[in-house]
Amino acid sequence: MSRDYKVVKDTSLPLSQIRDRNKCSIISSVLDIERHAINRNNPLKSLECLYLAEDDEEPTEKRRRVPNGSVAAGSSELLKRRYLDPVRDECGRDYIAVSYTWNPSKEEEEEEEARKETPRRFLVESRRAGKPALPSEVRDVVWRRVLKYASHVGCENIWIDRECIDQDDEAEKEEMIQNMHLVYSLCEHPIALLTRTINTTEELDLLIDLMCDEVRAEDEPALLNLLNDITSNLWWTRAWTFQEDYKASGDMALLIPHHWSLEQRKREAIDHMEPPLVEIEGEICIFSRDFKKQATEFCLSYRKRSENKDICDKILKAAAQYNVLLKDERVQPGQCPISRSMSPTILSDILSRDISEESDRLAIMANCCAHATRLNTHSLDNEGASLSLSILALYVLNGEILENHPKQNRGTLKDNILEFLSKQSLDSFRPPTDKGLTFIKSCRFNDPQITPEGTLTKGHLWRLGKVVRHSPMKRDKYSTLTPLEQFATELQYGKYGGRHTQLAIKMLQWLYDSDYYNNSRARPWGWRDCMAEEVKIALREGKPMRLGSLVYPKYGSEDSSYSAVFVGDSDEDWKDETGEIYAFTSMMPPDPKIPKDIPKHVSLEVEVEWQKQEGFDRRPSPTIPKLYIKRWLNGLCFFEGCPRLTVLFPWPPALLE
Repeated sequence: MSRDYKVVKDTSLPLSQIRDRNKCSIISSVLDIERHAINRNNPLKSLECLYLAEDDEEPTEKRRRVPNGSVAAGSSELLKRRYLDPVRDECGRDYIAVSYTWNPSKEEEEEEEARKETPRRFLVESRRAGKPALPSEVRDVVWRRVLKYASHVGCENIWIDRECIDQDDEAEKEEMIQNMHLVYSLCEHPIALLTRTINTTEELDLLIDLMCDEVRAEDEPALLNLLNDITSNLWWTRAWTFQEDYKASGDMALLIPHHWSLEQRKREAIDHMEPPLVEIEGEICIFSRDFKKQATEFCLSYRKRSENKDICDKILKAAAQYNVLLKDERVQPGQCPISRSMSPTILSDILSRDISEESDRLAIMANCCAHATRLNTHSLDNEGASLSLSILALYVLNGEILENHPKQNRGTLKDNILEFLSKQSLDSFRPPTDKGLTFIKSCRFNDPQITPEGTLTKGHLWRLGKVVRHSPMKRDKYSTLTPLEQFATELQYGKYGGRHTQLAIKMLQWLYDSDYYNNSRARPWGWRDCMAEEVKIALREGKPMRLGSLVYPKYGSEDSSYSAVFVGDSDEDWKDETGEIYAFTSMMPPDPKIPKDIPKHVSLEVEVEWQKQEGFDRRPSPTIPKLYIKRWLNGLCFFEGCPRLTVLFPWPPALLE
């Protein structure tokens, strides 16, 4: 008798219990799960959308019109199919991607009940030629709202999962699950249908005051209750809708229904808002990013002086804006206030939401975290794989950075997977001040290969030498040199002891050849631009810096000349210049063949464990060095023409127990 296996949701269990159940170390199990890895090299080929048929495109009996031209009550409307190519054709991105819940909310059920005497059915064209159109699986109330929005923005193409994915084709479903991030990130009009209705003038005013950042102290309790109601809506509780909102980024529009009597009041209010809200009859249309930012800032502030901390936390769990929520108060002035990876937070939000198939959480995690390496959810289901260990496998297969220094073992096998990753993920990132989470999201090992001992990756290893201490560089209105040009000139002419000509020449050559010299902030900055900005800030603030020389892929050998400069965090850095200090860097641009791929970069201060083994001539020969992470360390490096070194980042010891 066959057994219906599924991925096991064991994310609440301590890792030790999962290890004991599998009778092998955590890493041994992760290596076994690696068999199910697939590369994201098969992007979305086409996207099926629906559009409302014109009168001459559908049978005459489908739609009846009354004298004023509107559709008669009780008649049907036909939605026809067409195919777009949003990956390769920008014109193919002109569609509305609908984010909604398959199950109706209480409010929708009440509305449908009130309309049941005059039903207005929507028919959808069959995929099979010659077959009749069938009633849509999507609720009429959803179609009414979507088509009203479509008419307002002048977009006729609509993508909605229940109709635009063949639910009977398992291969198509798996392909779309793995590409769902593209559906929403490439879309020009993503919308989310919330169902909690704004019923009173007081509620409308509270919402508008929140968006205008004009909430009065006496209104705060009422606003908290309203936010709790809105974010308790079914849409905020589903893992799939979380992904849709996250991948649509700043373009997702929340449609919040309001009572018909508030239409005039809404229009008067939004005329004075900056930016103004979109005017759609019966709807309050707010960008998700703006709503979440205002809600997050309000809840973080209000919970400090309120007894309702649990309600604040509940709202933050549902609708937090990450670049506000993840601010780190430990950082020094002038530094980016975000130093933690957001991957554990994304994972927490995915795990806390409802879903029908547990294995789908893995695709959602990969989509949200921009993972190039995926796991085949069907084969994992067939083996009844552990969800916890599959999450860990995704994490390390995509180069997410775990603390591995013996002094940084904060996670243990007593933790569940989320607790372990939250504790053990690197939290000392120092992104350029205007980059934040976008920068941190790309902080990953390039092309990682997992082994029983650790993660193999390639990059450049630097030995840190000369410490540069200087007074803050003042702006000289009579000087024509930029701070970096002045610093390079000082290096060349021996201001810091010795002539560091090679580094100076490489720095000046890059400055003159690159767009950075033109100070073009309109274009997307690359890795080296960001690091140059960090050096410039260090010069102006008087932070210590340290020069670095390349270590070649040969045991212990290095270039005696410097070709990198690394930036310290504070005046206390490198007071003791004795002892060997190393840094590891790796940079890889996004793969143009992978839509929405991200660059990957690493810049870490590390301890190096050099290993020796005897060669055929019984002389010591080099092996792969083991690197242990001390902290993130920004640096401007020049390595053109230098081969990359293969290194090993050993696993945190707990994973080998």
